[in-house]
Amino acid sequence: MPHEYVSQVKSKFGTEIKQIPRDRMLALYNGVNDQAAQAEADRWIQGAAAVVEPSTEEIFKSCKLALAFEKLLEEESATALTVDCYGSMWRQLPAYPCIGFARLNDMGLGGVCQSDLPCAMVHALFQGLVGRPGFVCNPTFDFATNSATLIHCLGSTRMDGPTGPAAPYKLRSIMEREEGAVPQVQMRTGQEVTQAIFDG
Repeated sequence: MPHEYVSQVKSKFGTEIKQIPRDRMLALYNGVNDQAAQAEADRWIQGAAAVVEPSTEEIFKSCKLALAFEKLLEEESATALTVDCYGSMWRQLPAYPCIGFARLNDMGLGGVCQSDLPCAMVHALFQGLVGRPGFVCNPTFDFATNSATLIHCLGSTRMDGPTGPAAPYKLRSIMEREEGAVPQVQMRTGQEVTQAIFDG
């Protein structure tokens, strides 16, 4: 974690960024009740328009990690979480964090991919201002069709906020990894969004 960035964020916004050891995350995961994790997995499966690739075991593990994320934020009185899912944590956690991130975003908290601290800060600021979630994406633009493909492993199903309607989703694997479980959310066509990134 870059010390200079952490101190700049603390100085500018008063936001504290903490690095959580993997062992603590694993302990929280192992402490989640299997029945609660199964109930969460059932909720995601029953709510999905389709379960395409992931196994029920993969969804169960992802939901158990999702509940562990919520417990961690509760213990830390935190509002957002990001995980080094493609780096040092890849295959070092029992599951990918994608369902957990989407779940936190749906709850009005924050889940952000790939230990992306600048995106996590933008997410927390905007969600705090407007009460609606954000999502991280790498956009690819097709000007011939006036469209954009937003590439990343998560999206909120509740883009109007926690009390808004839920968008339909499918449960998929992570395309380039062909593993994991992630909600592929069908967001509204024509929805206006605000795009932002920190300058410097």
